[in-house]
Amino acid sequence: MSKFIKYSQYNAPQDSLAQLEAAKASMGFVPNLLGYMAESPALLNSYVYLSEQAGKTDLTPTERQVVLMTVNRFHECRYCMAGHTQYAETHGVDMAVINAIRDDQPIGNPKLATLRSFTLKLVEQRGVMSQTLVDAFFKSGYSQQNALEVIALITLKVMSNYTNHLVGTELDGISMAKRWSPASER
Repeated sequence: MSKFIKYSQYNAPQDSLAQLEAAKASMGFVPNLLGYMAESPALLNSYVYLSEQAGKTDLTPTERQVVLMTVNRFHECRYCMAGHTQYAETHGVDMAVINAIRDDQPIGNPKLATLRSFTLKLVEQRGVMSQTLVDAFFKSGYSQQNALEVIALITLKVMSNYTNHLVGTELDGISMAKRWSPASER
């Protein structure tokens, strides 16, 4: 089996270098995911761009994390679940919401529960949704724009989750304490 290369700002392909240097400057380290993505500047640059755009959605930071963590759980991505748990916790997302997603338990907030259900069905059914589910999403206070933003966030997670599965990304030190594994392995 081929071993993928994890690059740093010192040995990255030229077209990936700026992204790794920016990550190092803003976070103090280059996340392992980005180091592996650097092999493909197209993937790395697309991922970083979409990550930036994700922060500009009309969804709240908590709602974005609900979508992202729901997809991480569905894809059983250990790296992203640990990282998003760390991020969500330090950015004020209610631990009850974080733990509900991690443990596949109901979310007490009805609007967030609807968002989670909508996201999960979009992923499970590859975008083919019943009108009942779409109507429930809108009735809970979400807009057409929000529905399309969920698709953008799912796309972001496909990029990272699939990369992590393919290359076997190791957890970054900062998220080691938030390690997660699928229920089937517990």
